[in-house]
Amino acid sequence: MSYTNTDDVDLDLLDELDKVFSSAAPSAFSADTAPGTVVTGAIGHVEIRQARDFRTRQAAYWPDGKPKQEVVVTIETADGERAVYIPTWGRAKIALGQAVKTAGATKISEVLRPGVALSVHYGGKKAAVAANGDEYEYREYEYRFTRPTPAPTPTDWSPDAGLK
Repeated sequence: MSYTNTDDVDLDLLDELDKVFSSAAPSAFSADTAPGTVVTGAIGHVEIRQARDFRTRQAAYWPDGKPKQEVVVTIETADGERAVYIPTWGRAKIALGQAVKTAGATKISEVLRPGVALSVHYGGKKAAVAANGDEYEYREYEYRFTRPTPAPTPTDWSPDAGLK
């Protein structure tokens, strides 16, 4: 879409419209994904949005009424674009923090960006017990980031360097 006069156009709104009407990438993992599956690809897009309840597909909220947030990472795989959904709480947050450290980064923004390779290992469903004693099941994921290595820079700029 192009406009001849952009003075009166809200470019952020146009970006939001593009997101709403674009076809979303299919999820990298489904209910039928086998434990041990690894999906790898270069990060193409990252967004934060309100999480949805897996069963009801309704917007998810904390007991205090605040919306639950998740990070949606679109990666380019051999099978095309795939979406990875990462909750910003609990075990997923801990696993993501560990992946940041393992990648040699200090902040998530250093690795959760376009061009960085993301590998996600699905460990399967695991049983756990909540602090209140309730038993529940969760899906275990491990994340790994591989940052692109910068091109080597010459260290000797003398006129004779490399000439023989």
